[in-house]
Amino acid sequence: MMKKALLIIDVQKSAVVKPEIAKNIEKLQYEYDVVFVSKFTNQNSPLLNLLNWSGYDDETLAFKPKDNAIIYTKTGYSSYLPEMKEFDEIHICGFDTDACVYKTAMDLAEIGVRPVVLKDYCYSANQEFHDMGLKLLQRNIGIENIK
Repeated sequence: MMKKALLIIDVQKSAVVKPEIAKNIEKLQYEYDVVFVSKFTNQNSPLLNLLNWSGYDDETLAFKPKDNAIIYTKTGYSSYLPEMKEFDEIHICGFDTDACVYKTAMDLAEIGVRPVVLKDYCYSANQEFHDMGLKLLQRNIGIENIK
């Protein structure tokens, strides 16, 4: 039997440009037995200096994770965890399509886990970045892995 999970990336109040996506993700998570939830933290993030960025003003999640969700923090782009190797397929949603979603999908593909990006449950700072992220994902993980 195929083992799959849902990975919700950085759906934090400061990252959410379209609140309806957070609401839809909150409902979506109940379709999965295993749910991973990453949170970007400003604490010791190398991205802050590299990009001259102050990080998220509010690291609070913009949705209520299900009770058994595996919630963890990260300081970089990727939301990959070593325990994800146990899965055949991981469905990905969250923010930003062109950055954290993209990097995580690529990391999963490289270790042999099929990444499936749920395009209607992802977004970026704007439509242009979201569309660019999807275009690069089509090229690098295959159009059949974007649903």
